[in-house]
Amino acid sequence: MDCGNPNCWSYIQVLPKQTKEINFTKFNIMDRTAELMPNFRRMNRTEITGSRTRHVLTFNPNSAKPGEEIYVNIPKLKADSVLVPDSIALVFDSKNSNTKSWFRNNLGKLLQKRLEIRLAGEKVYDNSGKSLLEVYKDLWLHKKQRDDIVEDGIATEATRKKISKDDAANDDADATALFGVFGTKQRIKVNKIFKDHGLYAPHNMANDLQYVITLPAADEIMSAQGGESVEGYTLENIELEYKSIDNNDLARKAEGPYGSERELSFEHTTLMKKSEWDKNSTIINETINIPRRSMKAIVMLFTNKTKSDSEEYVCIPQHRKGQDKKFALVIDLRTANDANTYGNGAKIQNTQSGILVEITKKAITAHVVCYMFVLSDGVIRIANGQLAGVKY
Repeated sequence: MDCGNPNCWSYIQVLPKQTKEINFTKFNIMDRTAELMPNFRRMNRTEITGSRTRHVLTFNPNSAKPGEEIYVNIPKLKADSVLVPDSIALVFDSKNSNTKSWFRNNLGKLLQKRLEIRLAGEKVYDNSGKSLLEVYKDLWLHKKQRDDIVEDGIATEATRKKISKDDAANDDADATALFGVFGTKQRIKVNKIFKDHGLYAPHNMANDLQYVITLPAADEIMSAQGGESVEGYTLENIELEYKSIDNNDLARKAEGPYGSERELSFEHTTLMKKSEWDKNSTIINETINIPRRSMKAIVMLFTNKTKSDSEEYVCIPQHRKGQDKKFALVIDLRTANDANTYGNGAKIQNTQSGILVEITKKAITAHVVCYMFVLSDGVIRIANGQLAGVKY
C-alpha cells in the first residue's frame, strides 16, 4: 500500500435512491485544512523536548493464555514527572505450544481481540472487533514503516515462524538476523486516547484510565502446517514499559488542565454487527439505529468465512499501479473532511429509522462475513481530577 497513512479509507459516495450505480472514491481522512495565510510561520517551536527515562516493571500476573483478560493500569508517577504519550506497552515473550504452528501477521494488534477502557469504574470505550479493524488500518503503512515494527509482530512468514518457535531449521538469513535482535520478544502498544493529548501528569488524578485486553483463541491468530493443528500459545515474562520526563515545570503545565476542567476527545468505535452475506444475494439491506451525538462513519470490513491469514480481507477489488488492492467500504457521515475536527458527524438521536443502507452486489463464488463498525466522536470530561462524564 502506498498511502502511508493508517487512517486512509475507501469511501462510498451515497447517491440518490433513483441512481443505479455506486461510485467509489478514495481520499485521505487525515487531510488538514490549509493555512489561510501563505506566508504564515510560527515564531516558537511547538515541540516539547526533555530527557526521557524508560521504565520497565514486572507485570502481575506475568503470563497470560488465550481467552484471558489483561488489566493494564496507568502507572502513578512522581509529582514532578510526566508520562510520554504513545510510550506505554506490554512487552512479553511469545511462547508457542508446539513446533508445527506460528503466529499470523501483526501479532501486537491480533492479541487485542477486544479492548475496553475504564475510568473510575465506568466503561468509556468497548470494541469487540479491535484487532480486525486495526490490522486493516496497518495495511496502509508504507513498507518502510512496516519493516521497522517487527517487535509489534509485523514481519515475513519466515521471521514469524522463527519468533514463534525458535526453528533451528529455518535458515532464512533475514529471519535469523532479526531473531538475533528480538528473540521471542513482542509487544502490545497501549495508546488509545492517551496518544492524542500530549504529556500526562497522573500524580493528582483521583482515577486513571484502565485498559482491559481480551486475548483471542489460538486458532484465530495462528496458522499450522498442513495436517497439523494449532495447540495454543502463552504470553510469558510480561512487563509494562513506559517513558517519563522528570521536569517540575512540565508537570505543572500538564497537570493544570486536569486539575480544573478538561475534555479528552477520541474516536469511539463499536462493532455493531457481524453477519454472513450469501454468495447469491444481490441486494443487502442494513439498518443502523444506535444513538450517537456525532456519528462519523460506518465501516464495513469483509472476510471469508474461514480466514487463513490475518490480513485477508474481501472487498471492492481495485487495480492500481500494478497491484490489486482491497478497500474497505465506508459511508462518510462527516460535514467536513477533517479528522481533527470534533463533532462534525451526523446526529443520530430520537429517530425512528436511523440510517438505512441498501447495497447492490453481484453474485460471488462463496459466502462472505461482513463486520459493520460505527465510528463516532467521543469525549471524556474531567473536572478536579475526577471523571465528570462521557459522551459519544
